[in-house]
Amino acid sequence: MNKVNIEQLLEKKFSSLERKFAFKKIKTEYDQGCVIVTYQNFTTEVLLNYEAGEFPWVIIADIKNPQKDRTSLDWLLVELGEREAPTTDDAFFPEKMDESQLESELEKKKDQLIKFGEDMLKGDFSLLPKLQERADAYLAECKKFANRHKISA
Repeated sequence: MNKVNIEQLLEKKFSSLERKFAFKKIKTEYDQGCVIVTYQNFTTEVLLNYEAGEFPWVIIADIKNPQKDRTSLDWLLVELGEREAPTTDDAFFPEKMDESQLESELEKKKDQLIKFGEDMLKGDFSLLPKLQERADAYLAECKKFANRHKISA
């Protein structure tokens, strides 16, 4: 998919963030088949990541310290019981996505973000420590798996 098509698709799918939560698109970065779109409002930063052949993922961060105080939408969904926790296989052998699924996957991510991430989008990061703890435990599990199987993590 070319840059113009991706830009149009993202604008179409995520314009509700701008309307409902006063987000502004700050930048779009392209690098070797990967696109990262950054949105910000007064309290929150949202990064939409898409790499060709992979499912898109969303990062939600506290605007005060977005490099450290962040989590993925997927971890939020796990915490709220809306998604199963990932396995180590998910990290090392991720499911591939056909480009034809991109539009529907972006729609799904947008809907999940608005429905389950509304508190964070409004600046309530009270769940963040739990989510980061989950992510850290998963990372440790993946590192053990990688060491056991001589895989570079």
